[in-house]
Amino acid sequence: MAALVATTSVSSSFCRGAPVQSRKACLKAQARRLPSRAAPVKAKYGDESQFFDLDDLEDTAGSWDLYGQEDTKRYPGIQAEFFERAAGPLTRRNAILGFMAAGGAIGIGAWGFAGSKYVALPIQNGPQKGGEKGPKGKI
Repeated sequence: MAALVATTSVSSSFCRGAPVQSRKACLKAQARRLPSRAAPVKAKYGDESQFFDLDDLEDTAGSWDLYGQEDTKRYPGIQAEFFERAAGPLTRRNAILGFMAAGGAIGIGAWGFAGSKYVALPIQNGPQKGGEKGPKGKI
């Protein structure tokens, strides 16, 4: 309540020094203030700390069958076996790290062998013109 009184006195003192038209607009803005709520707002989630309705899981947690099926009719067994074998060596952290390190080394080597020629680095091209002569025509 004290905060409401303090803001009213500050805003009315702000309106006092303004010209007549501005003072009227300022007083109208104060009068337009929304009425305060009679009851405090409470946010309630769940009923007595029960957040899931075990009798109606589809409405509570969503429909998990919405995105299709994952059985052998959709993905043939041979295809599943192929991908399990292909990704088998990449399941361990060290194997993935080794694969990434080898790929990076091969990429850097390929750029050094072929790509650096297209960039025209000075070390690849060599000197383009003779050296400048210093004072008295000496190097």
